[in-house]
Amino acid sequence: MDYFLTDEQKMIVELGRKFANEKIKPVREQYEESEEFPWPVFHELAKSDLCGIYIPEEYGGFGKGVFDFCLLVEELSKIDGAMALAIAASALGTHPIIHFGNEEQKKKYLPDIASGKKFVAFAITEPGAGSDVAAIQTNAVKTDKGDYILNGTKCFITNAGEAEIYVTIAITDKTKGIRGAGAFILEKGMPGFTFGKKEKKM
Repeated sequence: MDYFLTDEQKMIVELGRKFANEKIKPVREQYEESEEFPWPVFHELAKSDLCGIYIPEEYGGFGKGVFDFCLLVEELSKIDGAMALAIAASALGTHPIIHFGNEEQKKKYLPDIASGKKFVAFAITEPGAGSDVAAIQTNAVKTDKGDYILNGTKCFITNAGEAEIYVTIAITDKTKGIRGAGAFILEKGMPGFTFGKKEKKM
């Protein structure tokens, strides 16, 4: 039921439905079988300007809320859950930058995310901890230069290997428990940042 939606939100629903049926539905089985990341589909999504719905206007987005973005994801999910999840996971990793990043970080990363040029991954899950932040072992040690060196292993990270930006949770102070965790923006290709084997999907 959409009686409570604004005209603009109804338009988002219609655009999402149209995109899912025209761009995703014809190729979804192909990508499920090949287990390839559907970059051609996401390039088409970028052309539609739907990637930046939730990103503030000053950084190239439309400045809408999470609900508006959920309307889009819902329509995409009706046709293919995996592709919708990839987009949702990118947003999950983007929100910490929107809400807690400094101005330099926002200007550096958000325009490329809003345009669909770059994808994001949110890295919490670890082999021995799952998604329990209080139990993660990845640590971040501050150097004399003021930056940090991260050491640890993450697993089952949506968009891993394909994303360019990785918002990664690591422990900076074990004595503080869960409050000793911090979020760090990593970029694909940084020294020491490597990927393990690709796991088979169910």
